[in-house]
Amino acid sequence: MSINGQAIIDQIEEQNYAQETLAVKDGQSIDLDALFSAFLPLAHKENLALTKADIDGGIEEGGTTFSLEVNVINLPLRYANQEKKLVYADQDYDLQVYTIVDNPNVSKSRLKIAKLSSLAALLDDSDGAFAKAAAWFDDQLQVILENQQQAEQEAAEADQKADEESAEGKKK
Repeated sequence: MSINGQAIIDQIEEQNYAQETLAVKDGQSIDLDALFSAFLPLAHKENLALTKADIDGGIEEGGTTFSLEVNVINLPLRYANQEKKLVYADQDYDLQVYTIVDNPNVSKSRLKIAKLSSLAALLDDSDGAFAKAAAWFDDQLQVILENQQQAEQEAAEADQKADEESAEGKKK
């Protein structure tokens, strides 16, 4: 399944690709099945598409965003300027499906993206593709939790060191 470069550029500029957002409150379990169920009808349109789950307000509010996107390159659709530079209007591109996690603790860039499959492969075996996506999202969630714990530990150690230095300064 492919799409013409000019069609990509037009959709990116006008942001008129199919989009759906699910809100997940902090403390709720992340319902990946709901994300996958919302994504599948958009994928069947065989065009650019985005489905995301905004957890605790999403990345825009300091939370986490899990996304599935149909795109032609491994950049989020919201990176319109970069995508327009990489897509040639006179070429056709195969549609791919990408998994994306946005979180301050997932990586230094706050973004992790991976190719899940071609769109054709997802439509042929959505259960298999979604199982792979669920495992990937779970792995990224573990990275986020580990990095959060490490950052909290480092902050606590820095606070303790500052307290000790302050106490030593008062003794003099």
